[in-house]
Amino acid sequence: MNRSYLHYFFLLLIACAFAACSSMPDELKTAEQLIETAPDSALHILQHLSRDKYKTDASRALYGLLMIKTLDKKLLPLKPDSLLDFSIAYYQNHPEGDRLAECYLYKGRTYKYVLQYEKAMNFYLKTADITRDTKNSILLGRINYDMGEIYNIQKDYIQSRKKFYTAHSDFIKDKSQTLAFHCLLYIGETYHDEQNYEMAKKYYRQLESRAIDSLQKGLLFQDMGLNFYDSKQYDSAYYYLKRIINYPYIKNNKALRYLYLSNVYFYFEKIDSAYYYSFHALNYNADIRTQRECYRVLTNSEFRKGRMREMSMYMNKYVILSDSIRKIDAQIKGSYLETMYTTKKEVVKNKNLVWYLIGIILIVLIMSYLFYILLLQRAGKEKKHIQDTHSKEKASIRQEVMLRKKEMLNTKIAQKKEKLALDWKKADHNEREQINRLIYEEVLNLNNQKLFTSEMNEVLNNLISKLQTFCPSISEKEIIWCCLYLLEIPIDDIYILLDYKVESLRKMRQRLARKLNLKGVDDLHDFLIGIMTN
Repeated sequence: MNRSYLHYFFLLLIACAFAACSSMPDELKTAEQLIETAPDSALHILQHLSRDKYKTDASRALYGLLMIKTLDKKLLPLKPDSLLDFSIAYYQNHPEGDRLAECYLYKGRTYKYVLQYEKAMNFYLKTADITRDTKNSILLGRINYDMGEIYNIQKDYIQSRKKFYTAHSDFIKDKSQTLAFHCLLYIGETYHDEQNYEMAKKYYRQLESRAIDSLQKGLLFQDMGLNFYDSKQYDSAYYYLKRIINYPYIKNNKALRYLYLSNVYFYFEKIDSAYYYSFHALNYNADIRTQRECYRVLTNSEFRKGRMREMSMYMNKYVILSDSIRKIDAQIKGSYLETMYTTKKEVVKNKNLVWYLIGIILIVLIMSYLFYILLLQRAGKEKKHIQDTHSKEKASIRQEVMLRKKEMLNTKIAQKKEKLALDWKKADHNEREQINRLIYEEVLNLNNQKLFTSEMNEVLNNLISKLQTFCPSISEKEIIWCCLYLLEIPIDDIYILLDYKVESLRKMRQRLARKLNLKGVDDLHDFLIGIMTN
């Protein structure tokens, strides 16, 4: 009997130990309950814990998932990734409710936040696949919401609206009014991004009665202001953007408000205000597209102030960000990835019907291969189109800047001439030539070769450096003539500045054409324009 009781006693101890190991620790249970309603408290609890404290992989995996969920709720960076990767590996081998689906969702978000949409879509599709039959409405809503965001960024507006309508339905089931409102707001943004401004305006009007707090009203009025601005209704845009400047905000919305308000001020010729808001928008978590537009406004503002060095600095940043955005936009669209994923899943689902489906599988493989080739071709065409568009934009900006700089130089020359007009009238022929020579020497630094070279390279897109590289034997006077010619200096003034007669200038141009391997003098114009603009 004693041995029998001892045997049962040991069994009871083992059962208790197993139960203790498998149950969720109280602090993790508390943190999980607080994530949605009190994320600050949840984060406080988790930050004062350590994953290494827990002896079981189950508790460590849960700790990693809860930490990532809390960071995301607080709009903080989802790091370290190692926590989430450990949780994914654990739940792949030990399925537990919707834990794995949640891990995939937040893994997708880590990629979405760094603009790697292809990788993000792969995890969202995995999440959608394993939660298709779940009753977890909030999880389904978040999956569709994130995919809708990516589709909208990639200009698949119809697919984006479908995802947001589905997400809205999911959030309504879960009675999550705030998330449901964000879905409706984003649907309006798809109409705006599609440039269907009238439809967007009507849609936003319908949402006014649904905004229940200052945060939601601020976001709605912000979108209304942006829509008015892009539809060129600047007074209405100013009314809404100025009205919400101090409303509460999330993510990068403060930066967007400042950017669009700066655009409105620039339109109204209030350059200092435009500069102020664009400059300070960069301090409010501005995303890459917002940063680029801020530097565009800063570039234009500095130009209007005549501060060319600062303008060049901001313009360089604008061009760098444009190149980065081009690479982001060249990613394969999420709708293509979803189609490929669905096709692959259907093939795997039916793999056991070998003999019956062998013909269909071959067809599917061939069609998938053809679709993949078509996809690559489309992606290549889209990438080339984006590259061509950005190249044209960069060339247009460069030409516009050169034109403005050239106009500024010509304006300075004209102002000097106007200022000395009275002296010029009183002077004889030789004195007039001397006055003209002094004006150009002062404005263009003709007596200082280093300053002249620096100024002309700045104004004419490195023309002198290009000419010296292309033709090392080119003379100083030939370089000066090229610059004066492109600045459209009157021919009579060119004679004076180069100390040439008509015949001397003609011979110099002939020599220059030969040095540049041109057929004749008539080709000089096209050659110089081409080397300046490229």
